[in-house]
Amino acid sequence: MTDQTTDLLASLDRIAELDSLQRDAAMRETSWILRASGDEIRRILQGILDRSPALGPIQDAFLAAVFRRVLARQSGAAAGATPLPLDDAILGQAAALYRHLGPPSVARPYLLCLLTGARTPWALATFSELIVADPPGDSTSVAAVFGPLFQHRDYDPAFLFPALLDGLKHVSLAAAILDLSNFVTRERIVPQHPAAGRSQEISLLLAGLVARLSQIESSPPATGPELEAFSRQAKEGISLAVSLCDALALIGDKSAVGKLYQAMELSHRRLRAEAAAALARLGEQAGQQVLLQLAAEPVIRLRVLAYADELGILDQVEDRFKTEQAKAEADLALWLAQPAQMGVPPSRCELVDSRQQAWPGYDEPVDCFLFRFVYEFGAAQFSNIGIAGPVTHAFAADLADLPPDDIYAAFAGWQAEHEDVYQLPVDGLSDPQRVDVLRLERRLREEGYDAIQPHTLGFFFGDKALVATATYQGQLGVAVADQLHCLWWPRRGSPRPIDSEAAYCIYKGRKLLRAFND
Repeated sequence: MTDQTTDLLASLDRIAELDSLQRDAAMRETSWILRASGDEIRRILQGILDRSPALGPIQDAFLAAVFRRVLARQSGAAAGATPLPLDDAILGQAAALYRHLGPPSVARPYLLCLLTGARTPWALATFSELIVADPPGDSTSVAAVFGPLFQHRDYDPAFLFPALLDGLKHVSLAAAILDLSNFVTRERIVPQHPAAGRSQEISLLLAGLVARLSQIESSPPATGPELEAFSRQAKEGISLAVSLCDALALIGDKSAVGKLYQAMELSHRRLRAEAAAALARLGEQAGQQVLLQLAAEPVIRLRVLAYADELGILDQVEDRFKTEQAKAEADLALWLAQPAQMGVPPSRCELVDSRQQAWPGYDEPVDCFLFRFVYEFGAAQFSNIGIAGPVTHAFAADLADLPPDDIYAAFAGWQAEHEDVYQLPVDGLSDPQRVDVLRLERRLREEGYDAIQPHTLGFFFGDKALVATATYQGQLGVAVADQLHCLWWPRRGSPRPIDSEAAYCIYKGRKLLRAFND
């Protein structure tokens, strides 16, 4: 064995005994795998296979780091690295290791990614066998292992189907399998939908889901763990129902029309749009009418426009829903509805400002839109300002009291990425940088600021700026001071005032937008 391979396997054996700094160092030392040879990767996988699968969580996390590196080596993801195609012997080790580690391992889904990333006949057939017999435990892992099959078209789906369709019995797999079936059909990689012979089974599955979702809509639990479980079930059910509707339309089985009408009667807008589009593809005029009506809903407007274009009825969509402003509103509503953001679309959006301006990262001026979005929760209300156009984003801090120029600046500063534009926390500065902080603190005091608490030191193409909380004329707020200016954002009673992050983004964004638009 090479010294590096030996050291890696030794780190696996003792990783749980190390402190956090040593573990981080051991993780970083796996970076050599990004340029490993096929023989070295084979030795790594075999060394892990030779060990007991009874791994603790720390060892499993280390294996995840190792497998990610192997996956990056396969794809050539490292800077300057070329892809390393893995032969079936190494892929066989990956398959054996997936079985060896078993369901407790959170690292093992990366091994399935090696199979789908390889896309060889043997790899695809083995992937289908493994994932149907022993699927990963969470939806994120399922999405990751199927990902390469959506990103490439250089494989033969005959090595996946029909075996992969046996995985429809697993709720965690069914949507991904159907989405892949729909993808290879829509992209004309196959002459016929892989599930064409199972349309009755798919129709019955849709009917069962619709009944379950209807029950959840009619009597959702009020609070507590039961509500969380119902929300998860609803999310999984809607995702699968959307895939089922698409599959039935692509298969072209008109006997499924009744089930699709039932799906279209549910309140969930995405599912209604999918059911309506499926019915329209099957020649049902009612589906076409509902689809056109749903263009009024910002959160699904872009999808409706795409379906209308595909169906040749885009000219029947009201013009006000096809404008750049309407599409920008849809972008923001869809972004807000993502689980990582608000999780649901806003109750309403109102245009605050729109303009065409030069924007960092674009060669030509772009249309920029600011919207006030509002959420209504009974008697309570939450609102803020979001942007769509060059970027789609909203801050946690309340931007409502700022003028449009500063709101645009906040988003431009947030988006800015350059090696000469960054900020550092004040507790990690070098001695010369601490001198800069003291100098800028003094400048703030000279301008009348008190109770100054430095937060970060910003660097903008050689200029330095101090971001600090302070009081000014008896009011608490955030200040940003550089050699020439002191900018001030007082707290105005909002529960989400401008914080240090938003303040520095406005500072950066002002400079950027002025430079670009001069």
